Amino acid sequence: MSGLEAALAEWRSALGEAHVITEPEALASAETATFATTQRIPAILRPSSTAEVQACLRIAQSHAVPVYPVSGGRNWGYGSRVPPRDGCVLLELARMNRILAYDEKLAYLTVEPGVTFRQAYTWLKERGSPLFITTIGGSPEGSLIGNALERGDGRGPHADIFNHVCGLEVVLPTGERVETGHARFPNAHSAPVYRWGLGPSLDGLFSQSALGVVTRMTFWLVKKAPYLREFVFSVKDDEHLWEVMDRLQALALEGTLRNSFFFWNDVKALSVGMQYPYQATHGRTPLPGFFLDTFREDFGRWAISGAVTAPDEELGALLERRLATAVEGLARRIVLERDADYESPFHGKPSDNMAMAYWRKRNPMPPEPHPDRDQCGFIWCSVAVPFTSERAREACGIASRVPRMFALEANVAFLALAPRCLYLVVALAYDRETAGEDARAMACYQALQREFTQTGYYPMRLGLPGFPEELPVQDDSRALLKRLKQALDPAGILAPGRYGF
Repeated sequence: MSGLEAALAEWRSALGEAHVITEPEALASAETATFATTQRIPAILRPSSTAEVQACLRIAQSHAVPVYPVSGGRNWGYGSRVPPRDGCVLLELARMNRILAYDEKLAYLTVEPGVTFRQAYTWLKERGSPLFITTIGGSPEGSLIGNALERGDGRGPHADIFNHVCGLEVVLPTGERVETGHARFPNAHSAPVYRWGLGPSLDGLFSQSALGVVTRMTFWLVKKAPYLREFVFSVKDDEHLWEVMDRLQALALEGTLRNSFFFWNDVKALSVGMQYPYQATHGRTPLPGFFLDTFREDFGRWAISGAVTAPDEELGALLERRLATAVEGLARRIVLERDADYESPFHGKPSDNMAMAYWRKRNPMPPEPHPDRDQCGFIWCSVAVPFTSERAREACGIASRVPRMFALEANVAFLALAPRCLYLVVALAYDRETAGEDARAMACYQALQREFTQTGYYPMRLGLPGFPEELPVQDDSRALLKRLKQALDPAGILAPGRYGF
C-alpha cells in the first residue's frame, strides 16, 4: 500500500467517508483556477474541527503526504484552490464555519476559517449590531481568515485587515496546537483585545506562510459612524492625478481621511460596469483608443473614491470641506445617487460585483458567478509603492505600459490603506476560452513582476504565478525562513512551494 493510500484510509477513519473526496469531477474543479494550471490534487479533506485538522496533519506527517490548506477557496486571481505543487491533498476548511465569540463593548468577533464576509455581515445585521467588519472588493463568499492571512485589503479604517486581528489558534504541520498572544495562557481575559501578548509575537509567522494552519482568529470590529458620506471625484489626466494624490496623502496623514480610498483608472472603471464592447470594436482587442476617449469625455482619466466619516454632522461637514478644498481646481465631484435602502461598503456591506473577472468573456456574467467554472482569465499583480506622487508615477508607468505590450488592457488601481504606502494592483483580464490567451497573460504577468522588482517595487501579495525564489534578497532572511520551516514542518508536508517555502 502506498503512502497516499494508507493516509486516505486513516483520513476516512478520522473524518468519515463523506469528507474524504476523491471523485474525479470534484478534483477537476479544485484543480481549476483563473489561469492555466497543471497541478493535480489526489483528494480533498473536509475537517470540521481543530481536533480533526490536527488528526489530518498527523496522518500527513506519518505518511509524508503533502497537504495544502484553503478556507473558502475564493482566492480568485491569485490561484483559487490550486496548490503550488503537484500531488498535494487539499485541506478544505469550509465546514469550520462557526462564529465563536462576539463582544459589542470591546468590538471584536472570533471566527473559524469557514466564516465568510457575507456570513459575518448577515450575523451582525440580524443582531442589530452597531459594529461592522471590514469588507473586501472580492467575493462575499471569501473567508475572513483566508483573506486576512493573505494580507488582503478592504474598505474603512481597518482596511489593512491583518493589522486588526489577534488571538490566532494554529495547528502546526506536526499536529501540535499553539495560540498567539495572551490566548496561550489559561483564562486570559485580554486574549481577544491585546495582540502582542508576552514575549515574541508569533502572529506574523502564520501570515503569507506555510508554517501552520490557522483554525481561529479574532477580528477587531469598527463602530458605524453617525456621519458617513461617500465621495467620487474624477480627474481628466495623469498630471492632475499626481497632484491630487499628494494632497490626499496629507489629509490621510493628518487624520482627515481615516478610511481607505482608491484611485481607479478608466479601464478599471469600465470593467466593473460592463463587459468588453466586442460589437462596438468589431471584435478587435485590446480596447482601441477611440473607445476610451469617448468614455473619458464623461468619466475622466481617473476616479478617486472613498468616504468621510465623523462622530457628528458638524465635524463631518468640516472634514468634507477640507476634502473639497484639497481637490479644488484639479478634480470634479461625481454626484452619487443612492436608493433609500442603500448600505455602504464603508459600513461593511459586501460587494457582489464580480464583473471585472468577466471583462473579456463573450457571454454575459451568470446570476451566480464563479470565475473558475466559467473559464474567466484573471490574474492579479500587486506591489507596494511609497505614497508619493513621484513613486506612484514611476510604478504606474510600468503598470500602464507592460500590459499593452501583450495586447491586454492596462487595468490599474492604487489602494490607499494607510498614509505612507499605496498598494498598486494591476488586473490582467482575458478569456481562457480564446486560444493562446493563457500563455500571453502569464507572460505579461511575469514581465510585470520582473520590471517592478528591477525598479525597486516588490510584491505585497503573491499568487501561484509568483516566483519568490527569484526575488533578490540582500540579507540572510531566506536561510532563516528555511530553518523555521524545517523546525516547524520537518517532513515538509504543509503547502510545499507556497511563498518560497
